Amino acid sequence: MLSATDTEELKAKLELEKSRLETSLAEFADRDPEDKLNWKTRYPNISADGVHRDDPSDENADEVEEFDVLLETEDVLEARLRDVSRALNKFAGNSYGTCEQCGKDIPIERLRANPAALFDMEHA
Repeated sequence: MLSATDTEELKAKLELEKSRLETSLAEFADRDPEDKLNWKTRYPNISADGVHRDDPSDENADEVEEFDVLLETEDVLEARLRDVSRALNKFAGNSYGTCEQCGKDIPIERLRANPAALFDMEHA
């Protein structure tokens, strides 16, 4: 069982990470108004000289390549944001720090290394 100090520390880390993830995503994606954990990557508008332009119809290979990279980045950041949000939601139900598979306490060392951990090492 986690101490109150540990709980506060881990919750603060999760809230900070959530804020950072949302800030990172907002740099190149828009939040889905129907699902706050889902983001939609904006298509980059880059001219041949690397300057962003306003005409999205003038596609080039750089735009496509950058968009592919941004989509992959979005997927990784969104997945982490979902895990962090899920862990934060567990505080409300007083189930934070409990393995979702077996119900045993997740060791504090694991939670300090990854505050969004939802499973103990046996079920990770």
